[in-house]
Amino acid sequence: MDDYFCKLKSDFPIFSKHPDLVYLDNAATTQKPFSVIEKLKNFYSETNANVHRAVYRLAEESTALYEEAREIVASFVGAKSGEVIFTRGTTESLNLLAYSLGLSKKYRAFVVPLFEHHSNFVPWQQVAHILGLKFYPVKIHASGFLLEDVVKTINRCEKPFVFSMTGLTNSLGYRTPFEEVTKLVHSAGGVFVLDGAQLIPHEPFNFKESGVDFLAFSGHKILGPTGIGVLVGKEDLLKQMIPFQYGGEMIDRVGERDTTFAPIPHRFEAGTPNVAGAVGLGEALKYLERIGIEKISKHIKNLTEEAVKELSDIPGLTLYRPENSHGIISFSHENIHPHDLAELLSRLSNVAIRSGHHCSQQQMKVLGVSSLCRASFYLYNTHSDVKKLADGIREALRWFS
Repeated sequence: MDDYFCKLKSDFPIFSKHPDLVYLDNAATTQKPFSVIEKLKNFYSETNANVHRAVYRLAEESTALYEEAREIVASFVGAKSGEVIFTRGTTESLNLLAYSLGLSKKYRAFVVPLFEHHSNFVPWQQVAHILGLKFYPVKIHASGFLLEDVVKTINRCEKPFVFSMTGLTNSLGYRTPFEEVTKLVHSAGGVFVLDGAQLIPHEPFNFKESGVDFLAFSGHKILGPTGIGVLVGKEDLLKQMIPFQYGGEMIDRVGERDTTFAPIPHRFEAGTPNVAGAVGLGEALKYLERIGIEKISKHIKNLTEEAVKELSDIPGLTLYRPENSHGIISFSHENIHPHDLAELLSRLSNVAIRSGHHCSQQQMKVLGVSSLCRASFYLYNTHSDVKKLADGIREALRWFS
């Protein structure tokens, strides 16, 4: 199996330019295969035009590609195409939801666990402050939370409410029990939002079968371009929501004193959309489908387990890894600051990892640390990369001592 994924590395031009690079910062952003880069190049070279409003041939071709990308995304996550909204990324998707649901005046409270990435914590917190809504953080225990704490928070929060949670934490790779939480939220009359930025690249997902009300994820974390993201919402809920932005493209009719808006999903895509980004994301998802998400997930699980074994043998190294985790290993050394260790790994071994609080300061506070090193895996990583990571850490420790 590892040979198969070793061959896939040749699909990614960055590894031809940097053949000794061990890229382990995939939770931040993924590399792009030739097929995605060529799709972007071809779009700008052959089909570049604005979408939806013009009737000349080039614009019609561009529109067809844009809407085809919407169909590809919908099929990939098991949703209807009319439920797929293109955004700039997970952050914009979650801000859209926080503002739109908050301004609807249908909800009195927002509930968010403390281990969330700042993009899924701060928008709900700040919009609640701005609009005078209640904000309830769910306490956590080290890497995760207890369902009983979720129940307690839901029981005491004002109703109706919105509960927003990640499927896979960016900080430690904790795979949350979002399926159970969704049922708890619905039984209490709430709406459930899933931040799928880390989850969707790593495991099969079906929006309709999952029961979640909204899903957000980013293109650049799943082999696609930067600047493109997705918000998926249940059709009946999207129809009830007011737009987050106003301008061109999302208009039906404009009067002197009032305006009516286009049907979903276009009412949430104000202005000229990132057509090339959507087309590139569609191509990235087609690439992943050819390989198979389940096969990718199994490969990453094997790499993660091997990395745990390798790193556990290094004296002074502490692993912060929940039992139910995937694709991410966070760690620190008792004698070296995480930033120093990450820099030494890069300088001495060309191993690229992330260090810092990983946009999850509340999680770090509960763990009793200010920052951690983080290695995150994706489909082009191999067992050789895991060994180079472990050997690189040992070399950094020898150099530091």
